[in-house]
Amino acid sequence: MMSPRLMSVLGSMVAVERMFWKLRELIDGDSSISPEVRETLHVMLDAKLLSAKDKIMSDARAAIDATPDLPQAVRDRAYRSLDFAMKMFMTGEPRRPQDPFNEVGICSTHLKMH
Repeated sequence: MMSPRLMSVLGSMVAVERMFWKLRELIDGDSSISPEVRETLHVMLDAKLLSAKDKIMSDARAAIDATPDLPQAVRDRAYRSLDFAMKMFMTGEPRRPQDPFNEVGICSTHLKMH
């Protein structure tokens, strides 16, 4: 079972990925954007996405460090969980899952209507 803190971090990561995925869909769906500009926009989004994920992870580590009464075993487990999240989300290639919330076991509150 995941801790509430890790669930929050993973939820933030998924929300950021979903936001960037929507931007990619807009870019790819706009025929007025030239292929060169489209590629440049995707490269910029990749860099910004990695930066956003790094910020989320840094904030999560700072939150663990800022909890002075946290037992060492719990602190170590929290850091291991963050390391797992880093491996899962911090890749050089953009991840484009169909349903990122479901991928990490989070039920989306906004169901898609087809």
